[in-house]
Amino acid sequence: MKKIISSILTALFIGGCCNLSQCKTELGKGYTLATTPASEFYATNWRKFWGPRYLEKVKFTYENADKIDIVFVGDSITHFWDTTGKEVAAEKFPNHTILNLGFSGDRTQQTIWTTSQKEIWSKINPKLITLMIGTNNIGWSESDAASTLAGTKIILDNLRKNAPNAKILLFAIFPRGKDATDKFRPQIDIVNKALPQFADGENIIFVNINDKLMNADRTIFKEMMPDFLHPAKQGYVIWADAINQYINW
Repeated sequence: MKKIISSILTALFIGGCCNLSQCKTELGKGYTLATTPASEFYATNWRKFWGPRYLEKVKFTYENADKIDIVFVGDSITHFWDTTGKEVAAEKFPNHTILNLGFSGDRTQQTIWTTSQKEIWSKINPKLITLMIGTNNIGWSESDAASTLAGTKIILDNLRKNAPNAKILLFAIFPRGKDATDKFRPQIDIVNKALPQFADGENIIFVNINDKLMNADRTIFKEMMPDFLHPAKQGYVIWADAINQYINW
């Protein structure tokens, strides 16, 4: 394990870990932030869980490399497959070994870093990868839609390179805010409308289940998303059912 940690620390300095406060914007709000690999390995704020969680996922990878056939990639909404959605995953994916690379608070820049690390991706050969990222780029007011899309494209390129045999399910960013007047909805809508351009319908499949997470008037009811951002258990059931349609596709 010490050797693994050493390789991670090397990657943090050679692989593009930037000081976010020093990054400058280019070609739109947050372009450099959204497209530059960045790790939270040394976070000391509320994200201090990040480094230990990453090492936990590396350890899981080494112990289960030959069995991992599904990888979840994303932010807290994906992270919470390990908590809110844990029972759903066990019920809906009973014959699969899932590596969850969701990290609460991640934006595209952290996911670019995570999807490029050899200590994970050189060990596994997944059949299916799910990706949903970007709500924090918008919600933290760090990046605009164009920059978020640019970061997402880099993540997809990483996944195609590092998991060439996997089908990638590219999910539309889930809705956030109580209703359509939420200030972040317009930018998220722009991202979601543009995401299909990255899908070819064969190796990368765009999936949008947002209509199942909202009412017809685009309001979100608290039973589905209690904080109007993270799904409750029934939201994970809907998400799992969508994933299951493609597991043997």
